[in-house]
This record gives sequence, structure tokens and C-alpha cells, in this order.
Amino acid sequence: MEKLISPIYLFWILLLLALVLNAMKRKKTARLLVIIAIAELFIFSVSPLPIWLMRNLEQQYKPLDTPQVPEGTPIIVLGGGHVNDSLLSASHRLSGIARSRLMEGVRIYNKMNRCRFITSGYAEGNKVSQAELMAQTAIALGVKADDIIMLLQPKTTWEEAMAVKKYAGTDKKIIVVTSASHMPRAIQTFKQAGLNPVAAPADYYIKHDAESMLYTWTPSAQKITYTEKAMHEYLGMLYYKWFKK
Repeated sequence: MEKLISPIYLFWILLLLALVLNAMKRKKTARLLVIIAIAELFIFSVSPLPIWLMRNLEQQYKPLDTPQVPEGTPIIVLGGGHVNDSLLSASHRLSGIARSRLMEGVRIYNKMNRCRFITSGYAEGNKVSQAELMAQTAIALGVKADDIIMLLQPKTTWEEAMAVKKYAGTDKKIIVVTSASHMPRAIQTFKQAGLNPVAAPADYYIKHDAESMLYTWTPSAQKITYTEKAMHEYLGMLYYKWFKK
């Protein structure tokens, strides 16, 4: 399913279908598919649309100003990926996304007068879980070990929300730290679970320098990445809205 929303995969699928149809003497349909393939790749790798899609997600919530929340409000840093390379330290086993989220969580923690710091992420087989790696890194960055709670089972945002609900209940606010592009889906999910989330976005992709143009027509592989990530989030929000009650 992930591959079907990739502009690159879609481009090659359309070209292969065009070749098949051309071999079947259906040349008009084949030419139409080639035109659609080229137009699709142009839209998602050249036009400003991918930047707009990502920025539309990332700008829905502003960075958290900690005085907005009561002291002691717990923080959860959502999982963002890791590898189990035993030659690397805990921080370097985390993906760049996970490290960015964790850094924002630690920043907020340091501004609070002590609070629970929740890490999340499962492990495959007998390997070290992401929650453990994030906890180890957080401790190295100054979070007190006694303040850390690890959620070792969640694999998805929905499972993270359910695990937090089981731990914290629905009465208190909880600070949710995740990527800015993922934040709208995370907030939607936590609210659907009956929780009271406070958004703390991190890991921004679209950063506007006042001295440069934000929306460009420059061909870029990065724009394809923006498209894939944005479509993943938009489709995820629809899926959770329709099938997670």
C-alpha cells in the first residue's frame, strides 16, 4: 500500500501498463497513460504542490510554549524508527526523525518542574525496543531515570494512544511530541481515544528562510519524499477516522 502512493512507483506502473497496451495494439490508451505518467511525475517532483501539502500539515500546530500547560503534565514522545546495530550507541540507533522528536521532548521536559517522560516503540523478536533506546538517550540528555516510563508494545499511533489511555486515563492533559507533519493525525487519534492531547510538533521538513523562495518549480527528489509523507498522513487520517472508533 505504501508503494502505491509513491510517485516513482506510480510512474513506472503507468509506463509498464502503457507498454502492455501498446503491444496489444491499443496505442491511444497507451499514449494517454504515458502522458498521465509524465504529468504525475511533473506535478509531484517539479511543481510547488508537494511543498504545499507538507506545509499544510506542519503549520496546523505551533511549537509548544511550556507555560501554556500545567506543571507536571506528562510528555509522550511518539516512536519514529530505529535500527538494532549493536556497534552504534543508543542515540545513533534512532532514526533522524526519532532523534528530532526526542530532542523536542527533552527541551520541554527541561522547562517543566519534573514530569513523567514517556517513550514509545516496540521491538522485533528479542531485539532492543525503540522505547528503550529513546529512554537511554533521554537519560544521557539529562532526563531523570525515575521520570521515564517505557511503552514497549505499540507499533502504530493508535496503539500508542491506547497505551497512554491505559496508563494515564482521560482526565489529564498529555503533551504529545511528534513530527509536525504527523501531528494532525496524532492529535486526531488521541482525541478519538478520549484523551486530552497538547501538540508539541518537531522534525519540520519545510523551513522558510525569509531570503529564499518557499514555493519553487525546481525539480527535486525531495519533493517526491514530501509527497509520499504527506499522502501517508492524509490517508492515515481518513483510515483512522473511518475504521478506528
